[in-house]
Amino acid sequence: MHWSPARVGNPVLLRFGRETLSTWSAGAHLRSLLALRGMGAVSVRPARSGLEHELFHVVLSDGQVRLGKVPRPDYRDPHWPDRRAHASLLAEEEAVGRVSLKSGRWLKVPEPYLFLEGDPPGALMGIVPGVAPEVPLFRHGLDPRTLRAICAEMGRMMAEVHRVRRPEGDTAIPDLPGADLGDARLLHMDFHLGNVLGHFQLGQGWKLEGIVDWTCVHWGPREADLAELGASIFATNPDLLDDFLLGYRQRSGLNLDRSRVLDVLVTELDRRMREDPPVDTTIRNAYTARLEEWSREI
Repeated sequence: MHWSPARVGNPVLLRFGRETLSTWSAGAHLRSLLALRGMGAVSVRPARSGLEHELFHVVLSDGQVRLGKVPRPDYRDPHWPDRRAHASLLAEEEAVGRVSLKSGRWLKVPEPYLFLEGDPPGALMGIVPGVAPEVPLFRHGLDPRTLRAICAEMGRMMAEVHRVRRPEGDTAIPDLPGADLGDARLLHMDFHLGNVLGHFQLGQGWKLEGIVDWTCVHWGPREADLAELGASIFATNPDLLDDFLLGYRQRSGLNLDRSRVLDVLVTELDRRMREDPPVDTTIRNAYTARLEEWSREI
């Protein structure tokens, strides 16, 4: 679920039924969705995109700058296999609204958020300022001390998200299949170094400010929200789990059940090894080592 640079030379093809969209025509489609809402766009330029969406920097005719997205049809959410683009964008819209209402200015999310009806649909969002720590990590690495501080801050951010309780009745956000919903919280479910944004401050390290990409949201138990982190960073840096849990406790006053956390991490790594095993030998070996290590601790 990590981002990759938007391809300009060889556009990625998006298939919706018989319709095929390139990166460029996805931009044109976004323009048409905006026009249907009476919103003109001065420019629609490709932005760094992820596996799920084509993203665009949009400058509206009134001068406002926004981020636009058009979903790709071929991504499968393992927790929501029959998900459709309309449903995921409506879930994201609700999640952004709930977090913004609960967290105020402490945690930035892509709001205002506007769902754009269409086939395929789209969305227009506010821009969360900052850079994902994943960018410098991939380019030149991050020292262990900085990485530990980032993980502790991510723990505090996740604790803030989990302040949002599941309301009674139906919502656009689905329940996590098979989960105990007795104290269900809002779960991001795609929480990793590429979906948190902030800035590096000289002498102070990274200051994280916001979270993006909420289309995988669910309601469920707090511990379930660590699944992506378990595969993306804790598998290769297991000691960082303790820093994350410390940050979570500092913000919430709660200790996550470590046994339940490890059960989530083992389940996710096992699923990936069966359904989509890593090609990189180093990553595959790390997965195997963590499966053995964490299984012994449960």
